Amino acid sequence: MTDPRRGGRAVRIPAGDGSTTAAGLDETGVRTLLDAWRRCGAEEVAAPAEGAAAYWEATGWDWFHENLVHSATTAAITAGVGRRLLFHGACLADPGTGSAVALVAASGTGKTTATRRLGPHYAYLTDETVIVAPDTLEVTPFPKPLSLLGPSGVRPKTQVSPDELGLGDAVPARLARLAVLDRVRDVDGPVTARAETMGLGDALIAVVPQTSSLARLPRGLRELCRVIDRLGGVQRLVYAEADGLRPVVDELLAAAPEPLEPAWEPLTPAELAASRETGDAAAGAARREAVDDGIVTDDGRLILLAGPQLAALEGLGPVVWLMLEEPLTNAQIVERLAAEGPVPDDAADRVADAVTALAESGLVRI
Repeated sequence: MTDPRRGGRAVRIPAGDGSTTAAGLDETGVRTLLDAWRRCGAEEVAAPAEGAAAYWEATGWDWFHENLVHSATTAAITAGVGRRLLFHGACLADPGTGSAVALVAASGTGKTTATRRLGPHYAYLTDETVIVAPDTLEVTPFPKPLSLLGPSGVRPKTQVSPDELGLGDAVPARLARLAVLDRVRDVDGPVTARAETMGLGDALIAVVPQTSSLARLPRGLRELCRVIDRLGGVQRLVYAEADGLRPVVDELLAAAPEPLEPAWEPLTPAELAASRETGDAAAGAARREAVDDGIVTDDGRLILLAGPQLAALEGLGPVVWLMLEEPLTNAQIVERLAAEGPVPDDAADRVADAVTALAESGLVRI
């Protein structure tokens, strides 16, 4: 490799709708990156001004390449913020139809292993960031190298090209299924790989933490729910070994999903807003904090998105939070509940517990 202060060559790596550049390279470095990132359209470019690229500085090639993957992933996410649904997961498509499945999973839970096992049979779109247009469901490919730990299990990871692993070439694709990987470990007996449709509330609790910048997509939670309904719900893929997933994925992609009737309603702008100040709020009154988006499910759960945090409220929580259009004390909340119908003898204690829980979650302030 080459010290950037002595010049060197550079490679531009497209990443979704963004890109990143590696500089300070010699012939070996250029060739390595062009091979590893061929599927993304990597190309050699003129060396940029210092500070406009990731520079090789003799820190160890594997560390440099791992950090470059992070830079490329960040570029892909940044380019999609506010316009795309961005899932942390893998995405594979039927090479004939372009119907794609997103395999959403937290880091270290089997996503890359599933990609390696399934990828040779499908079109490989990504194993890191699934970029989806919420209106058309078009998937923007980001077929980066796979990041693999060596036998020692110690970082840095090695970046291995999808060509070397024999993964299928990307094709124009539309998202047809959204799935959460659920690998069963330490089982007492055989596990039959299967897909189970998740209820909306549980699906959101599993999926939203594996999204990026959902709150910066206008009404992002609402848009995600609409997409979930169009895809026939979120599937939980239960399995023990990734090799067993292929017939399950084949079946999911074999037929178009049946859209679901919405089992939820979006909150109105007024319901998303903070409590309006009236000027005569009593001491100790609870005030509702503004959130970015929210829905009420048919089973009575209130699901709120505030920045990167998702809160799922049950029981008295939804009633109290929605009631706080203006600041109210616990006693005032009990009075309003009593005006709507009978309340239990311990209503004051229940309201106090609900307000405390909302405050601890950052959804109200006292």
